[in-house]
Amino acid sequence: MKERMLIRYLVAVLLERLEDLYDEALGPDQFICGERTAYVECLEIIQAGLDAEEYGLNFHIERRYPV
Repeated sequence: MKERMLIRYLVAVLLERLEDLYDEALGPDQFICGERTAYVECLEIIQAGLDAEEYGLNFHIERRYPV
């Protein structure tokens, strides 16, 4: 049960950080682009390995957060 709570927390943090990055009007900053890519990749790994619906990842991540 602790693992599920940890994964839910991790997913929530990653999604929150992505929302923050996409809400701000940022230029083509390579660091920001790399940060976005890393968050998206982490979420895709979780989505591929676990029950995506259970963790709120039952959507196409790269369509919502293009990298």
